[in-house]
Amino acid sequence: MKPTLQNISGIDALSVLSTDPSVAVIFLHGYGANMQDLFPLWEMWHRPNFNWYFPNGVEPLPMGYYEGRAWFSIDMAKLELAMRTGKSREMSGEIPVEFASTLKRLETFILELQKKHSKIILGGFSQGAMCASHLATMSSLKIDGLVLLSGNLIAEKLLPPVARGIPFYQSHGIQDPVLSIAGARDLEAKMKMLNLQGKLHEFNGGHEIPQSVISGVKNFLLQFE
Repeated sequence: MKPTLQNISGIDALSVLSTDPSVAVIFLHGYGANMQDLFPLWEMWHRPNFNWYFPNGVEPLPMGYYEGRAWFSIDMAKLELAMRTGKSREMSGEIPVEFASTLKRLETFILELQKKHSKIILGGFSQGAMCASHLATMSSLKIDGLVLLSGNLIAEKLLPPVARGIPFYQSHGIQDPVLSIAGARDLEAKMKMLNLQGKLHEFNGGHEIPQSVISGVKNFLLQFE
């Protein structure tokens, strides 16, 4: 299976397509990464009926020797303060200026994929997870499963009062210096309040995807074979 670069509704994405179109798995990268960052994970999680999409963040972010991407801007001063002092950032009330427009573009991206895939699994890491948590609750999208890796609750007031009761898998490092475990626990509680079915897997580590999480996601995805 060879990767291909596609432009879907104005968003570039690295894709790996199977002969069975039934399931699409979409993974959104984190701040400063790009569509290649999470791409190698598909080989560890692949099933014969899975089709993989790794979109490029909509905001360019020059990183010196390569171009990173982002889904929305972050307050670097607040991040640096939190990392320096060890105090958690409270993000549930934050609404980044680009957040609504990014979600709209990703909604259009997923709607296009819904035309050819009967099931959609949506996942993300960090910023990508925060976007995914909102997209999975949109009434216009039929998301069948959700994977939230190292995300936090953000823009809480933009979430609906209730959503479809889809399964989710969530993970977070208890020593994460970038996005707090408290924010991850808030996200878990909110997903459950909205009727989603799942739980947070906490691990000893930071802002990362350790082997235990790779195995956890693999087991979660088996239900969609």
